Amino acid sequence: MPPPRGKNLSRKETGAMKKKKVSRDDWDDGRVIAPMNGDELPFYRRIFASKRTEKKAKVEVTKAERRAMRKAMFAVMLPRLLLIVAGFGITALLIFLWLH
Repeated sequence: MPPPRGKNLSRKETGAMKKKKVSRDDWDDGRVIAPMNGDELPFYRRIFASKRTEKKAKVEVTKAERRAMRKAMFAVMLPRLLLIVAGFGITALLIFLWLH
């Protein structure tokens, strides 16, 4: 039988039960849906693969050889750098002409 309207009744009088508090102490049962150890990341693969290979012997290089290697590196990289700078310059020029 529903309680009469307009009357404030206590829980005992209405027969309502107290809400049960749910304790979730054991919600983590240790199962893994997806492994999160980082093996799928490329830099981890390189780190672990490098440990498996044999270490290479250190090569001794003279100052003249080192200087020649740097000169060769800049000779290869300079044209690429100039192309990138020229591309930015042409883009800036086109934007300038378009907006004026």
